[in-house]
Amino acid sequence: MSQTDCFHCGQAVVQASRYTCVLDGQSQPMCCLGCETVAQTIIDQGLADYYRHRSLSQASSPILPTALDLSASHQNQWQAYDDADVQSTFVRQSQTKDHTTNAKEADLVIEGLTCAACIWLLHQQVRKLNGVIHFNVNLTTQRAYLQWHSDAVNLSQIMAAIAAVGYQPSPYQATIAATKTAKDKRQTIMRLGISGLATMQVMMLSFGLYAGQSQDMSEQQMVFFRWLALGLTTPVVFYAALPFFKAAYRALKNRHLVMDVPVSLAIGGAYLASLWATVNNTGEVYFDSVCMFTFLLLFGRFVEAQARYHAGHSGNQLHQLLPPMCCLVTGHQSPQEALQQIAVLKLKTNDTVRVKPGETIPADGVIVCGTTSINEAALSGEFLPVNKQLGDQVTAGTINVASSIDIQVTQVDNSRLQQIVSLVQQAHSFRPKMSYKADRVAHYFVLAVLSVSACVYGTWYFIDPDKAFWITLSVLVITCPCALSLAAPTATAVATASLRKQGILMTREDALEEIAKIDTIVFDKTGTLTTGAMALQQTISLGPLNDAQCLSLVSQLESQSEHPIARAFSQLDIITYDKLRVSNFRNHTSQGVSGQYSANNQLVELRFGQRQFAAAHLTEQPQAPDEQGLWLLLADAHQALAWFKINDAPRKGLCHTISQLKQHGYELHLLSGDQANNVSELARNHGISHWHACQTPQQKLDFITHLQQQGQRVLMVGDGVNDAPVMAAADAAVAMASGTDLSKSSAPALLLRDNLNLIQVLLRKAQQTHTIMQQNLSWALLYNVIALPLAAAGLIPPWGAAIGMSTSSLLVVLNATRLKAAAQVSQQ
Repeated sequence: MSQTDCFHCGQAVVQASRYTCVLDGQSQPMCCLGCETVAQTIIDQGLADYYRHRSLSQASSPILPTALDLSASHQNQWQAYDDADVQSTFVRQSQTKDHTTNAKEADLVIEGLTCAACIWLLHQQVRKLNGVIHFNVNLTTQRAYLQWHSDAVNLSQIMAAIAAVGYQPSPYQATIAATKTAKDKRQTIMRLGISGLATMQVMMLSFGLYAGQSQDMSEQQMVFFRWLALGLTTPVVFYAALPFFKAAYRALKNRHLVMDVPVSLAIGGAYLASLWATVNNTGEVYFDSVCMFTFLLLFGRFVEAQARYHAGHSGNQLHQLLPPMCCLVTGHQSPQEALQQIAVLKLKTNDTVRVKPGETIPADGVIVCGTTSINEAALSGEFLPVNKQLGDQVTAGTINVASSIDIQVTQVDNSRLQQIVSLVQQAHSFRPKMSYKADRVAHYFVLAVLSVSACVYGTWYFIDPDKAFWITLSVLVITCPCALSLAAPTATAVATASLRKQGILMTREDALEEIAKIDTIVFDKTGTLTTGAMALQQTISLGPLNDAQCLSLVSQLESQSEHPIARAFSQLDIITYDKLRVSNFRNHTSQGVSGQYSANNQLVELRFGQRQFAAAHLTEQPQAPDEQGLWLLLADAHQALAWFKINDAPRKGLCHTISQLKQHGYELHLLSGDQANNVSELARNHGISHWHACQTPQQKLDFITHLQQQGQRVLMVGDGVNDAPVMAAADAAVAMASGTDLSKSSAPALLLRDNLNLIQVLLRKAQQTHTIMQQNLSWALLYNVIALPLAAAGLIPPWGAAIGMSTSSLLVVLNATRLKAAAQVSQQ
């Protein structure tokens, strides 16, 4: 590399460029501020070996080392996030409703969030930026989902806007987030320890002061106890309570009110009043209440934060499913075959990887050697291992159970696991309508608290001046919108995590509200109520051979065919008879298959397919059964041997699902583009009264609209891709997504397993979630309605107010965790 090339990206450097960085004592040229910042970040974090050992061509862009902590850049950090190399580690291309190609999305961690008012402020700040498509912050997970037009606004501008109101944004990276969470937890425990220890010591001093007033303690001793209490309380205020003051300052700086404002006023006011009394040796001191109040608030928030963390942690665990290393096979199935351990991040499409029993599949691929069983529980919720054979697809993040296999990598950058992770993060960004209403209430709630507190202080100042301060302190603390803001998002976060573990992936959390109100369910047929694959329904023998013998002949004939009908026989456990061996196979396009078998010691031609083809050599044409469906004939040169009914197989559990849905009062409809005889047969056999066949997409859309105009709340169940317009029109939608590209699905709920009974699980969980949200909101409102007048009447001391505020928020979170319980999925 010449001295006129950028040391980071390899592009030409303008002669007048002033950007440089120092590596190994040498100044290296940079083409722009972005490259300078990124390079300096890499060097500052001890990752300079990236530059020492890389091979950088003039035409290629470098790949940042995976250990890079993007949040560590201090100088011009926001502009650095516009660098393409930086964005490649956490920014994804995004699909928008208008199908624009320049849309991007990212998940951000937002530091400093304390209550719903913080979220309201961030939404007001970011959504006004031109080019921001979608921005939503989830208080439960402390993360934000961002979608924007990259040609209209830079990522650095958005992050700078977040920072401008006092919050610290950074890219969400699972390992970095876990490290930061652990660090924050340790710091919170330290604050708790200091405030708890100080509380115990100051309480002892306070008891001494109270006793001394009635037992003639000397003035010098009382002054000494006050100054000692002041010394113990000071670190509590300036260290343990620092998060409250920071949040309050940030809010007031932006002319906004959050719950930490009255909390800070309470702590700061009590401390300053006590300081004044101590210095001037006059009046009362409140150091014990300051310490106890801070400790109880910190403890309540710590427990609440832990509950929220565990509520939203399930989605994070998906990031940790991939192994860091894998076994690459070079020279596959050749004398030069060799094994090499490499990082999973270095895998490329068409690489061959060996996976031993007990190891995790590192990438999406196809089995090219071996057979095994795969545990897919982490992704689909199916607890039983799934048998896999040569040519079968396997998914990254699943576990090989039985024996070693070689897989050929088919997908690296957009694996099914990555799609699920992306949709989980996206789901958290769509908050329930109840949550938005609570946020709007919380914004004005704090102002009301401050106004009421001022009135309470003024009233009690004339009634009993000695009690005015403490009663006002109780009012400031006990009335808290935290429980109100946590009521809905915590419930939906827990429900979403529980559903994902059972094989239901929510792409929008707010859809649970709509699903809970459903009274009508409309099903598509092919690929939804049926598997979309041909299956043998019935066998009717006509000649000297029984059903099992005829089935053996057909199975051998179809074993050499690639036609979809052949798959109806390939999955069956069929007995092969030595005296009924088929040879000389031949495919006849659009007609059937033929071969020869031995009958009476002679080779006789055997045909299977459409009646006209199979019975072409027969003098009498056999008549197909009167029953509906696709009937195929097996015949030899002398006679018809058997009829076989082939049909699109109903999904597992269909009868049980339909029966249960009808028992729960849902109105069921079947819409299909298939022929009337097939649709009517499926509807009749499974008890669906309302069915419509030969439906075009527009007719399906019109039917959904007609139901809605009659006041019905419609849930559409389809394949998620072909039914996209109909699903978008329905009030809610569920897609069968066990074998589809998840990124192409338009439904807010995806079934990752071929089990229709999951629809019942989803409906029941949605109703439970709606109930929990109503309970949480009712409790939050009832608590504030009861607590405020009691505190204003002087019936609740400050320490009791602190306990009450923390307990109210904690009860909301604990009530939401009841949704973790997984419903039993019927296997019928």
